[in-house]
Amino acid sequence: MPIDELAQTVGITEIKDLDVGEFEGALMTDANKSRGVILVKAGVREERRRFSVAHELGHFLLPSHKGDRRFASADLRESRRETAQQRQEAEANRFAAGLLMPRPWFVSDMRELGEADVTHVQTLARRCGTSLEATVNRYVDLTEDTCAFVFLKDGIVRYVRKTSDFPQLAVKRSDRLPDGCSTLRSPATPLRVAASWTELDGAVWLETPWGQRAPVVLEQSMPQQDGYQVTLLFTAGADDDEDDEALEQSWAVRFPRR
Repeated sequence: MPIDELAQTVGITEIKDLDVGEFEGALMTDANKSRGVILVKAGVREERRRFSVAHELGHFLLPSHKGDRRFASADLRESRRETAQQRQEAEANRFAAGLLMPRPWFVSDMRELGEADVTHVQTLARRCGTSLEATVNRYVDLTEDTCAFVFLKDGIVRYVRKTSDFPQLAVKRSDRLPDGCSTLRSPATPLRVAASWTELDGAVWLETPWGQRAPVVLEQSMPQQDGYQVTLLFTAGADDDEDDEALEQSWAVRFPRR
């Protein structure tokens, strides 16, 4: 998607790369939002720059978003809707994701690649010209798999993105990796090369109600630069778990009552 050219066809007169201090970018418009200028932090990776431009273009085109804008890096990950600001940042992010990763094409490519895999997300990111993190957010929104991505720095959780049907995780932001997970003991691999899948007791990663059995979790990790890492967790959905339990019961030996 040629995002700069597209922005200029709908009223953005200029896109400038310059030092915007602690912010990732900004949008300045005239009073009726007929024209605007987008500022983007200089020196960022092209994938991040493209998402920043698309994010600000969302603010420019969405009618309910009024006034000039400045955004920080955290706003590019915003998905909450508790406040008006959070809601509008989340809307701009969804606009950007839909523009850079159009649903029909993204879903078609995702299905072609098969079940969840970190390397598949890398492939989709290259095709769309988006960052791994932005692509993961879109993947989680659109996949039919039951999965969760855990973003890490030096073994500390930065944040988690999971599908709505994935069980509740026992880790949150700023927590250390749980003991027993395969990411802690995975062999060193080249950057951006995924480790092999490992099958684990789900209790390692998941909050499990007392007396209930945790589902099996498949875990895969991939190192990035400077201590960054992403871990993918994959498990069967609730319907599959019920089918497995029914199958186990059908195999159980039943003795006649006397």
